[in-house]
Amino acid sequence: MWDLCKEKKYDYYKLPKTSVIIAFYNEAWSTLLRTVHSVLETSPDILLEEVILVDDYSDKEHLKETLENYVAALRKVRLIRANKREGLVRARLLGASLAKGDVLTFLDCHCECHEGWLEPLLERIGEEESAVVCPVIDVIDWNTFEYLGNAGEPQIGGFDWRLVFTWHLIPEREQKRRRSKTDVIRSPTMAGGLFAVSKNYFDYLGSYDTGMEVWGGENLEFSFRIWQCGGSLEIHPCSHVGHVFPKQAPYSRAKALANSVRAAEVWMDEYKELYYHRNPHARLEPYGDVTERRVLREKLKCKDFKWFLENIYPELHVPEDRLGFFGMLKNRGMANHCFDYNPPNDHEVMGHRIILYPCHGMGQNQFFEYTSHNEIRYNTRQPEACAAVELGTDYLTMHLCQDNIQNIPENQKFVFTKDGSLFHVHTQQCVQAEPDSYNGSPAPLLRPCANSEHQKWFFKERS
Repeated sequence: MWDLCKEKKYDYYKLPKTSVIIAFYNEAWSTLLRTVHSVLETSPDILLEEVILVDDYSDKEHLKETLENYVAALRKVRLIRANKREGLVRARLLGASLAKGDVLTFLDCHCECHEGWLEPLLERIGEEESAVVCPVIDVIDWNTFEYLGNAGEPQIGGFDWRLVFTWHLIPEREQKRRRSKTDVIRSPTMAGGLFAVSKNYFDYLGSYDTGMEVWGGENLEFSFRIWQCGGSLEIHPCSHVGHVFPKQAPYSRAKALANSVRAAEVWMDEYKELYYHRNPHARLEPYGDVTERRVLREKLKCKDFKWFLENIYPELHVPEDRLGFFGMLKNRGMANHCFDYNPPNDHEVMGHRIILYPCHGMGQNQFFEYTSHNEIRYNTRQPEACAAVELGTDYLTMHLCQDNIQNIPENQKFVFTKDGSLFHVHTQQCVQAEPDSYNGSPAPLLRPCANSEHQKWFFKERS
């Protein structure tokens, strides 16, 4: 594919010019300047209007006079300083408000642009002004700062019902739509740090939601808005930008919850309840006034979230969340203990055991759903996992759920009886709470069915 990308020719005089906007807060000297110089060295001069550095009120000494003197010697680079901490969203908007380019290209402050990264983005926006285009994000090693690249096919962005951004393989329907390996890839969401957008279209769409604080959630909100309001969100396989994924982000995520609630309240319609079920504390989060954003949605005649799920992200399973069959799965015999599943990370959701843990009412790792197809689903993260009992064992582990209800394995089927028993179809046994069954901790195990309170279960949505 990369050979095909290198064969592409561009008429630079017909492409729009761009302003590259890089917001930063207390960034290391080396990573910040690596980003700036990589833009200057890999961008055709005729296409690069300027590089705007936006300092979000940093207090590190090297980012004061030393940086000013350094930047003053760089052609096309401007340094703008916020008068107070604004957060990523408003810092980027500060840069955008002063930009002279036809296209706004946003980059994080710890990147390295690859040769040929800019032309594909600008060409696509020149073809279709309502396209918001992201580069393929290559990996730069956190420890060695080696440019590792991105092996294999690019991935697209998604999300789970906690409104956490996720990466996914390109679905078959999108592969079939593309005529060439160099065609853009439509993506339901973006990671948010690196993208290009027409300045006019960015303003038309309502730029960023300025009610969002600091960082987190703005990427999903903008993604929903792009698609629902008539635009397209795409990844260009010929554009590559390396990115360092810091172990600790310079921006606090303390406000990310309120930002996600704003996104849910404005764009998700009735589907916001699926988010709230998995994040009960989000209902109580102050999120400010969203009146203007709802007016914007009405003014732009944006489509509803059902349309988005059916047409842009049909791969995302929509939970049933039937009344009385979701939330904390509590045991009647073991006071205040709930099903709990806490895999080590988002990349290893499958294969771990379910335990019992004191109920906390926060959703997340204690949120389960019993479906009309007799599954116990853990659909807080992606991909979704279903409770199963492996042959020869008596404990419950999580396996990949089946999209086709006709293919649900027998070992994933449970019958929730009227008396509260969880009957496992394949083994003809019941799920029982055992006090010290897994490394000294309580866990649900299969046992012969008996009229025991330790075999009685019920769902509770909140504490």
